[in-house]
Amino acid sequence: MIFKKHELNLTVEGMHCQKCVARITDALKKISDVKKVNIDLEKKAVAVISKAQLDLSIVKEAIEALGFKVVE
Repeated sequence: MIFKKHELNLTVEGMHCQKCVARITDALKKISDVKKVNIDLEKKAVAVISKAQLDLSIVKEAIEALGFKVVE
C-alpha cells in the first residue's frame, strides 16, 4: 500500500542520552498513524513520520509528559 508521508519536525530540549531517545520514540510510536520517529540527539531534532496529518498538541503532550520541552 502506498500512502502520502507526513513529517512533523520539532526541537526538543532535555534529551541527554540514548535512553532519552528511546523513551521519546516509544511514546510517539503509541500515537495513531505514527510510522517512524527519527531523533538526532546532538541537534535536539525530532522528526515524526506519519501516514496522516498529526495534531501538534498531541505530539507535544506525549513528549512533555516525559519531562522534555518542545521548543516552538
